Amino acid sequence: MEIPIGLFEKIIQRIHKEERVLVLRKVIIFSITLVISFVTFFPAFGMLMIDFNQSGFLNFFSLAFSDSSTVIKYWQSFTMTLLEALPALSLALLLAILLTFLQSIKSLTKYAKLFAVKSV
Repeated sequence: MEIPIGLFEKIIQRIHKEERVLVLRKVIIFSITLVISFVTFFPAFGMLMIDFNQSGFLNFFSLAFSDSSTVIKYWQSFTMTLLEALPALSLALLLAILLTFLQSIKSLTKYAKLFAVKSV
């Protein structure tokens, strides 16, 4: 059995085409993720601000600047009060969205560079 002429080049071209398609898929996925995380950031930030106002965290936090001697005297109770008033769920949601946004930018730039190199 004889190997056809140009078979190796055809195989290499097919591999490069599949790599390019894979990189294009990743660019599309990270672009969609970037847009979704950008759009959801603003409602999550608004929800965090509402939760901060409802919990009274900002009022307790401002007490550290207005009456610092009392805060220093009762620092353990003050710290526990701040932690109890902290809207942890809203804060965690906002940080998760922000992390997703930043990771999407990082991955998108990486794969966009690869896509530009592969398409040349």
